[in-house]
Amino acid sequence: MSRGRFNLKLKLNVYILTAATIIYGITFGYISYRLKEITYRNSVEIVKGSSREYQNKISAELNVMMESARTMKNSFESYQKLDQKNRDIFYDNLLTSNFAKHPEYLSIGVYWELKALDKTYRKKNGRFWNGFFREGGKIVNQKAIEDTTNQELTSTYYQVRKMNKETIVNPYYDQSTKEMRGILMTSMLTPIQNEGGQFVGMVGIDISLSHMNQLISSIKPYNEAVSYIISENRIVVAHTNTSLTGQNFISSLAADSTVFKNEAFADNLGANKSFTYKNSSNGEEYFVSFEPIMIGNINTNWIIGVEVPTKVILNEAQKVLANTALTGVLGLILLYIIIYFIAGMISAPIVKGVKFAQTISTGNLNSTLDIQQNDEIGDLAQSLSMMASKLTTIMGEIIQSSDVIAESSLELLDSSVKLADGANNQASSAEEISTSMELMLARIQQNTLNARETEKIAIKAALGMQEGNESTKALIQSMNNIIRKISIIGEIAKQTNLLAINASIEASRYGIQGKGFSVVAAEIKKLAEKSQLAAKEINELSSQGILQARETGAKLMEIIPDIEQTARLVKQISASSLEQEVSSEEINQGIQQLNMVTQQNAESSFELSINSKSISGQARNLKKLISYFKIEGSN
Repeated sequence: MSRGRFNLKLKLNVYILTAATIIYGITFGYISYRLKEITYRNSVEIVKGSSREYQNKISAELNVMMESARTMKNSFESYQKLDQKNRDIFYDNLLTSNFAKHPEYLSIGVYWELKALDKTYRKKNGRFWNGFFREGGKIVNQKAIEDTTNQELTSTYYQVRKMNKETIVNPYYDQSTKEMRGILMTSMLTPIQNEGGQFVGMVGIDISLSHMNQLISSIKPYNEAVSYIISENRIVVAHTNTSLTGQNFISSLAADSTVFKNEAFADNLGANKSFTYKNSSNGEEYFVSFEPIMIGNINTNWIIGVEVPTKVILNEAQKVLANTALTGVLGLILLYIIIYFIAGMISAPIVKGVKFAQTISTGNLNSTLDIQQNDEIGDLAQSLSMMASKLTTIMGEIIQSSDVIAESSLELLDSSVKLADGANNQASSAEEISTSMELMLARIQQNTLNARETEKIAIKAALGMQEGNESTKALIQSMNNIIRKISIIGEIAKQTNLLAINASIEASRYGIQGKGFSVVAAEIKKLAEKSQLAAKEINELSSQGILQARETGAKLMEIIPDIEQTARLVKQISASSLEQEVSSEEINQGIQQLNMVTQQNAESSFELSINSKSISGQARNLKKLISYFKIEGSN
């Protein structure tokens, strides 16, 4: 084996390992891409799920408080059925009992339109306030009449009066009592309406938002997640970083975080959305999920947001990817080892078979091949062993036959000598034949004269026949043209039939409105015209064939007299031939005998002389070739 080529084992290792590595690389790359994509998508859903979960919790908590306000509002809407004295006592007790049951309330109260309580009141504004709050551990009641004016007022109360619907007030700080001072709070406001649906007052509950920070701090889909609640006026209600509570959310962002501002506040703040942005303060990319906070079916325009660095989201995918890569590398190494041993097992018997074949090629038929495998390689080894055995048997028989051939070549040389004697005997027979040929010469001369005359007539007849033959050819050509034209007509008829079928199908499918029928009818018209033209050509060619047939008949009539003269001359030739018959028979017999002997002797002597020399040479070459093979027990 030359150094410039790979052996089988090396090829198996290189090819299989290369293919396995390429397949592994492609598969690993695809799995890595899909794993990263799926993990990122699942992580995003976890973040969205967390924001939805706590949005539901906050909405439920606020909804409970709003439901309490609704319950009181329903009681207040029956104010016209009570007299003033009983009404004030009943409503004071109602407010006091609700406030006492809910220690989380900062204050509770009701506002009345003065014109609703006093039908004679005519000013645009004017309200009566009855509120309860805690001070020094006790419940304190305060009542007052405010805003008795006709001016255009824009406080929260008048905004609710204008909208005449439930409202949650943006976060604010109340400085009215020591207990509420410094507490970020909001108010749940529910309008009181008369039977006509007009605004006559409202129920208000003030609640602290400080516990929202505790709720927000529990939102931890990932360790580095940041959560917050933003009100309609973009004030931070609660934040993972409690120092940002109560601040303007936009002001807390980095100056160049325009992507966040555009994505978060381009549309309605209360819409659910998600996006990614790059924080300019730390250079990290964040995924953000917003969910609106609802009270029942009312959109408060408050949102809960969760931010998670994308590197944290992808961290799990990278860990799985690293483990997958490590497992893949170990698997690839194990695959390399397995393929290496398998390649050795496959190539070993093949190498033995190659060496065995090389030994046989050197002429040594005594070599053996010891491979015991129940597979294709075992079948190959068995076939090679059988081949060596057959070659041994055949070569033994060839050695014996070579000796026989050498002896036969000597006998052939003797036969060639005998054939030479036979050739001499043929010379005397040739002399007798020449005497008979002289007697035939006179008769042959007469026959020659007659043959010449006959030749002239025959030539004339041949020319006439040739002209007739040419006319006949032209007639045949015309008939062939007719056949071709007829085939055109047949094809046209076939196409016409198909178009008729198509037209029928189109007509049956679309009925009277079938547009396809007009197209099919046009095609049928074209084919009919082509059929008419072909028929005309057939008529012309048929007429031409009739004329040529008549010319051929005339030529044949001219040949008839010459043919009669030829018949007479043939009779004379026949008479002379009768006289030659006897002599011809004698000559024929002598020639046949001489010819047979001459041919046999010539062929036999020539072939035998050549074959004897060739066989002798082949016998010598055969012995040289046989000496190449080494057979046990043979020289």
